[in-house]
Amino acid sequence: MNIEIASICDAATANGAGGRLNILGAFDRVFPQKFPFVIPQCAAAFRIRYLRAEAGTHKLALAIEDVCGHPIVPVMESNIPFEPVATGLDTAAINLVLNMQRLQIARPDKYIVRLMIDDEEIATLPLYILEDPRTKQAGTPSPNGEMRN
Repeated sequence: MNIEIASICDAATANGAGGRLNILGAFDRVFPQKFPFVIPQCAAAFRIRYLRAEAGTHKLALAIEDVCGHPIVPVMESNIPFEPVATGLDTAAINLVLNMQRLQIARPDKYIVRLMIDDEEIATLPLYILEDPRTKQAGTPSPNGEMRN
């Protein structure tokens, strides 16, 4: 298996095995004004290319963890059918969209989105949820003693 596309995004849609994967607003960082923070809606979108021998049902798991490996949501698991590769083709592709609602972020940190298939990690995506650097600088003295705004 080969990951062709992996993204965290505002929204994504997929139509059928080997069909189109539509990704809207891909991102890897968010700078909330305060914590705790809720991402109202987002998605993890993947396009996976597989060989004829890899067709069949596979166990999929998606985990979102902080850098210490603590999950911030329960692991999402499902069995996914990888359809047989069509005659005359060497490979096929499957699009996966995992929609998430009200993702709770307790503190600023680097988070990791992990995609596992059959208990093997095949993709990782960083997700930086950090204090806004512009807010952090506001009201702090500059090296010469003047206040920054």
